[in-house]
Amino acid sequence: MKSPSRIGYVLLLAVAPLLAALFAGATTIPGGTVDPWAPAMIDLDVYRRTGDLVLHGQDFYNVKAWLPWIYPPFPALLAVPFGAVPAAVAQIAWLTLNAACLMAMLYRLGLTGWRLSAAATAITWLVEPVRETLGFGQVAVFLVTAAVLDSMPGPTVFRRRLLPEGWLTGVATAVKLTPAVVAVYNFFAGKRKAGIVSFVTFLVCTLIGFVVLWGPSLTYWGRLLSGDSGLNTGIVFKTNQSVLGVWTRMLGEASRGGLILAALVALIGVLAAVLMHRAGEVPLALCLAGLTSLLASPISWSHHYVWIVPFGIELLRNRRLPGYLRTAGLFYALWTAFAPFKLLPGDNNVELSYTPLQMLVDNFGVYLGVAIVIGCVVAAFTPWGRERRRAQTQLRDAVSV
Repeated sequence: MKSPSRIGYVLLLAVAPLLAALFAGATTIPGGTVDPWAPAMIDLDVYRRTGDLVLHGQDFYNVKAWLPWIYPPFPALLAVPFGAVPAAVAQIAWLTLNAACLMAMLYRLGLTGWRLSAAATAITWLVEPVRETLGFGQVAVFLVTAAVLDSMPGPTVFRRRLLPEGWLTGVATAVKLTPAVVAVYNFFAGKRKAGIVSFVTFLVCTLIGFVVLWGPSLTYWGRLLSGDSGLNTGIVFKTNQSVLGVWTRMLGEASRGGLILAALVALIGVLAAVLMHRAGEVPLALCLAGLTSLLASPISWSHHYVWIVPFGIELLRNRRLPGYLRTAGLFYALWTAFAPFKLLPGDNNVELSYTPLQMLVDNFGVYLGVAIVIGCVVAAFTPWGRERRRAQTQLRDAVSV
């Protein structure tokens, strides 16, 4: 058990990140203020509304509202505690949990002491996906933290796992389907047990949703199987940084060709992650799987790209990678962190009339992300990649002796 002085030290380190999270959550979205406390956390409002409807046994899919509930029924159960308390309590609790998750993620990446506190504070202030996730009251930090704590090698709080690897990723997939890419990567990278645990956990969570919320479960999964994901609007918007978003802005419609291209990127991304894993670059491989899940998703708003945090930190500390990959990756991390494309005009389909330069600026991050994924596949077959795989084979042989 940690001593009281140790616990006090940890709480002291958390003060600055927590204050930064509270300020970002209250002020990032226009109309929100700290004094008086009145954040415009519009997505958290949806979660709270849904949790309240679940508590009262009411339908939460067919609600006439500007922002509908688009997640499966299982996370609606997780939203219940936030719908059962006053808005201010829910908002502060949500932001506190986000700050704690961000610090846990950075700790797993090797940051400790004042560096951990300073990095968490700076990332909250400066990295657009984190700052806007807090401002909207979104789930991206939770999803990325779940996968990182599940599969990222690094320091841990407990000496041994309390539950098998894969369960956190499975829960995250039951909340939002995109983390399934991480589970697929784990399975094909040789961590089959982790992949299977993720799949089983996803099924169990989904089954819980069916048992407790039978009607909404039929509604959601029935719509999804018929092709209605609830994400059919807004694909063209400038902050949709996905392959399908680029396709739609350039060609004017989200056609089957865009979906096929997104599926191809997903396959290449999983391949890149598996190859980097076999080369011993496990943290990079996990980040590639996470970023691939966003590039290939029909809609990935810019604030979904919290994966850029572990990706950027891994590139800063990893000097083994080929220079071209490391340089391109760090530039991609900076581009995504500051999101210059948000300065472009948007809404009302103005994106369809962008000039060539505006189109390049808006789509550049997706181009670069896909190029990095492809570059990792190419690197795996260069002398660097072959040498890395040979070294990993020798290491495994030495361990098995």
